[in-house]
Amino acid sequence: MKRAAERPCVQNVKEGGLIKESMRTMSRELVKLGVPVKNVSEAVHSVADGLSIAVTGDISTRSVGRLTLEGGIAAKLQLVHEIENAASLTLSGDGTTHKHINYESRHIALQVPDYRATIPSAEFYPWTDLAVRLVGISSAPNHTSQEQMKGWKDFVDEAYGLWNSSPAGKRKAIDYHNFYLKSLAMGTDHANDQKKLKKLFQDTKRFCDREVRGERALLMLAPTELIHVVCQLTEKKIADAGGQGAWDALQATEQARRNECLHQDLLQEYGERAYNALPPAQQKEVDFFVWGGCCMHKDLNAHKGGNARMMAYWSSNNIVGPTLLMNKDNDAAAALGKSAARTRAEDVSSAGGVKLTSLMGSLFHHRDDKKGQQESTAIFFESQVGYTISFPDTSNTRYQSHSEAAAEVIVHLPVYIRFLDFIRNKKESRAFNHMEANIWKALHDIPTLTELCVLALYGQAITHPYMRQVRGANRQTSNLLELGPLHKKVKAHLRTLIKHPELLYGPEATYSTGSMDGQLWDCPEAVYAVQALAGGLPHIHGTLVAFLEGALETWERFSTEFSEDGEIANTSDIQRHRAWMPTTNDHNEGALGSLRVGKRKAPNMTLETYNARKMYKHNDTRAFVETQLTHPEDHAFLRRLAREIGSDSRSEQADTDAQLVEGKLEKDRVQEQKQSDRAAVISAVQCQLDEDEILKSNLTVKEIELQLEWHRRHEDLGGLVPKKKDLPRKQEKLDALIAAVNRYNTHLSTVSHQPNSSHK
Repeated sequence: MKRAAERPCVQNVKEGGLIKESMRTMSRELVKLGVPVKNVSEAVHSVADGLSIAVTGDISTRSVGRLTLEGGIAAKLQLVHEIENAASLTLSGDGTTHKHINYESRHIALQVPDYRATIPSAEFYPWTDLAVRLVGISSAPNHTSQEQMKGWKDFVDEAYGLWNSSPAGKRKAIDYHNFYLKSLAMGTDHANDQKKLKKLFQDTKRFCDREVRGERALLMLAPTELIHVVCQLTEKKIADAGGQGAWDALQATEQARRNECLHQDLLQEYGERAYNALPPAQQKEVDFFVWGGCCMHKDLNAHKGGNARMMAYWSSNNIVGPTLLMNKDNDAAAALGKSAARTRAEDVSSAGGVKLTSLMGSLFHHRDDKKGQQESTAIFFESQVGYTISFPDTSNTRYQSHSEAAAEVIVHLPVYIRFLDFIRNKKESRAFNHMEANIWKALHDIPTLTELCVLALYGQAITHPYMRQVRGANRQTSNLLELGPLHKKVKAHLRTLIKHPELLYGPEATYSTGSMDGQLWDCPEAVYAVQALAGGLPHIHGTLVAFLEGALETWERFSTEFSEDGEIANTSDIQRHRAWMPTTNDHNEGALGSLRVGKRKAPNMTLETYNARKMYKHNDTRAFVETQLTHPEDHAFLRRLAREIGSDSRSEQADTDAQLVEGKLEKDRVQEQKQSDRAAVISAVQCQLDEDEILKSNLTVKEIELQLEWHRRHEDLGGLVPKKKDLPRKQEKLDALIAAVNRYNTHLSTVSHQPNSSHK
């Protein structure tokens, strides 16, 4: 017995020449946990040795890469499976640029099965709470609405094509129309291109709905009626082609294209008839598709709107504002330059609380961990206050970082002043560098400290209470479409604070009336510090009111989807429940941020491999594979397709870039040809230089414009002829032509009277 227990267990990596499924799963799990691909096999052997298991064989780096791609293929199949079984879904997306390449991140939110539940039958799985699934990240030539819409269509075509070509699709085919028909809402940021994207997607959804209804309607036709419709279509396509002979002369591909267009037109016609036959309430359900903006972007833009109004407060009231914090070059120009150079240096330089928190972020929490005073800051604070601090990350783009940084500075103002003095005295030169000198100057400037106090108070009164609602404990189930009352509350509280700003900084200020939700301040020390400083800040009242007014105006502009006459306000409880959306766009923001980090760590990794890793991990694809892809042919399909895909997705990006460049060059060639043709037309113009003759000729608008263009191209006087857009009326064009003729004749007369002159 003892000898048997001591005998090591033996596991083979391969079985029948193929890596066993258990080993494939383990490899994908190790990659998911962050083990480098080249170290997976070594990690397997190391763990096995610790468990007294003998593993025979290795998993090559190339095999691990293919196994990762298998996980990505399975993740795409999983998305189609879950969309088909869900009652509805919502969409979200965002974009960024990395090293001159545009990237688009996409997620969907829907209710998914709980594959890990203990179940009596493999045919039934209980539903989980709503989940957000990563659709993937793709590259694009640009960030236009059309390209973003194309990205969604490409995903649908690829995923549903993949499913229907797989063994699972052979067992049960799935119609791609369902993706569009089940999509009920879209969450993005607030840029105009996103609202246009919503319109494009809504149009596509409407097209798909009419297409499906049209197919059903045609199937319901009696055979004789269907034959009559087909005959009419045949007659129409032949007539449009120019007769039977012309139709027969068309290539087969062109005939097929025209047949498909006629078929689509027919489906749309019958689909529209079927739609119009529905009751109005049902039509509204069919067309339901709403848009919502990310709550984090709402608060971010409210900060920007409030800060802009606060910065304008000083000059609009003829009050000396925060000291300018010029960079080194502008400071030198202002000190040594002439008045024009000094004025320009001052105009392009910034000042105020946000500028100060940006500089302090660069010094105390630099985005590059090789720069800045991060370690020194932690050591100094621990010696001074008994604990370390991490300065808010204003050096990167982080939500609410400036209001948090303002609160941090106000609370520890004396410590930061001592720390700067410590930094200076630690140097051999005993002198500040330019950035440190700017920070020192600003920390002793009353208007700048006033703006810091305002930023800190706004964060405590509005931002943190708002974040507790949209990013709190219930964020996984909070529905953006249910937040209309919250945004009304935000604006109502801002109006109250505008009337009574002392609720935030007065001696009687308390969280019960100052904080939007009546809960404890997120950082009570910041409020107490502001109250202690308020007596020495003569403009705290005016700047705070200005900030609140600017923030309120921005909240009004960025919460229009919740207006009383808006789409969301007119939805039912059931509709809002079915169209659940996350309150923020964090999933896409995080995915794009992770892509940047991943590109730094593994710059040669293709986007296909990156998506395979992230989708497999984020979407819990392992559970799907183990419960849904249970047939041997399913795994064979994954293996075959992974070999075909390989890792050559970079060539697709190269092809896309080449097509983009060729398209731009073609536009240039077309533009050059247009200019050449236009120049030929202008050169052929018989220029009329007699004012009386021009007035008698009753020239048309086109003729006048040609005459004007001739004068514009004259090398000496063309700059004096107004531009075409500045002459909207015929009489204005005619007056400009007369003036040009008189200038030309005067110039010609002057030149001809000069000795040795010649005029060409």
